[in-house]
Amino acid sequence: MPQKIALPREIAGIRLPDSALAQKAVDLAYRVSPPVVWTHVVRTFVFGALLGQAQNLRYDEELFFLAAVLHDLGLTAEFRGAERFEVVGADAADAFLKDHGLDPERREIIWDAIALHTSVGIASRKRPEIALVHIGAGVDVIGMGLDQLPPNLVAETIAALPRHDFNKAFFKEIVETIAQAPNSAAMTWMSETANKFVPGCHCPSFASQLTASPFKE
Repeated sequence: MPQKIALPREIAGIRLPDSALAQKAVDLAYRVSPPVVWTHVVRTFVFGALLGQAQNLRYDEELFFLAAVLHDLGLTAEFRGAERFEVVGADAADAFLKDHGLDPERREIIWDAIALHTSVGIASRKRPEIALVHIGAGVDVIGMGLDQLPPNLVAETIAALPRHDFNKAFFKEIVETIAQAPNSAAMTWMSETANKFVPGCHCPSFASQLTASPFKE
């Protein structure tokens, strides 16, 4: 895969930030991500922005864009680690943004947006830049809120950013990430996937941990 890509100025009527830092984040995500992840993170921004626009939300476009584009670094071969992928990705994004001079307060917002992006019922109650990463990713991964988007804008987004057999290919990235560090899925929403799809994995779930509690009632 080439090291750089030039995104359109806008997709489905949503302007994509084009600051120097935004472009560097795009280049990083594009360089390290397989196509199924790369296009997903940009669709996350577009879908989140469309829903934010419909709700008349005011937010920092660059912060939201940086968080969206970098939110799945923890699923990439270059950055996978021993902790849950959301935290690994948040740490990787934070290190990248620190190296490029972004101030701590803005980095903290992006860290939270990435670390919380799978946290249903929590991320949506945070500030818009955090909530919209969760919302945009939810639309793209499981169709949560898809019915609130105009079909023509969804079609325009997918035409610009193809899904690459998303359901199968993205799930494969999840499984490969868990397989590298099975304990990273312990007590998380990925424990069921770990136990069912990663050979030889015996990943603790909440139910198993509660049953094995040392307290004798």
